[in-house]
Amino acid sequence: MLASRLQRKACNCKFEYGVGVNTIKRFPLIAIALMMWFVAANVAVPRAAGQEQEAAPTPGHAVDADQGKTLFQANCSNCHGVDASGGEGPNLRGVPQSLGDTAVQGIIRRGLPGTAMPGSSTLSANQVADIVGYLRTLDASKGAEAVTGDATKGKALYDSNGCSTCHMIAGQGGSIGPELTRIGAERGPSDLKERLLDPGANLPIVSEGGAFGARWTRDLMYRAVEKDGHVVEGMRVGEDSFTIVLKDAGGHFHGLRKPDLRSLEKEPGKSFMPSFKDTLSAGQMDDLVAYLMTLKGAQ
Repeated sequence: MLASRLQRKACNCKFEYGVGVNTIKRFPLIAIALMMWFVAANVAVPRAAGQEQEAAPTPGHAVDADQGKTLFQANCSNCHGVDASGGEGPNLRGVPQSLGDTAVQGIIRRGLPGTAMPGSSTLSANQVADIVGYLRTLDASKGAEAVTGDATKGKALYDSNGCSTCHMIAGQGGSIGPELTRIGAERGPSDLKERLLDPGANLPIVSEGGAFGARWTRDLMYRAVEKDGHVVEGMRVGEDSFTIVLKDAGGHFHGLRKPDLRSLEKEPGKSFMPSFKDTLSAGQMDDLVAYLMTLKGAQ
């Protein structure tokens, strides 16, 4: 009964996402979404408590750093580097010392929603403890990739190239591209340089969190053609079986029903962000990367 009333009401509504943003078309699944939110809100606390209990290693478990190294290289090194010094993911040397073992174990088990860090449903609590034990053996002062550029010059390049038009830092700037407030803590220098050279390649995979949270490619470009011939091109910001939401180059959101489209195509390798391959010298590229690596958010 509640679902039917909500659905009838939702079908007569229009939703707008603020000034300058296109009106989002009606979504027939809004009633289901509201019910899921209602259920999640009422069970969130006990579920979280259960997850914390599940994440605890067996009492008396002797941490095996060697086994942790093997597990890390098999499960974590693709993003964080074989020596945990960072890559597509952040440098993890010194993280257990700064956050504490329990916090790091929780991140490994449940992931970080909205980031490329997924949860793990295959590692046991003892194995996770072994991974954290391995990370504790690493020298936090060594292994991090060297930054060779001049961050002050890089800041000037960031400003002169209009990067703030699309990217936000500490609440200042645009919202078309990813926020960069903590980019220096989340990425390594080589990864940042690769993204400046080819922004549409190797797009980040983000997770909704949890061991079974959905993972999807962030910033993937789509081209949608409606039945009247109107074309919408933009980055996917949301999708389900019947609808997709795209954000265009002006920052406007377009909610589209898939049955109403003539075609919907992915555009892999394409990006609103231009490549700096032919506009910046190698030295300038290093300077810009050096500036981005200083952006680590609140310490």
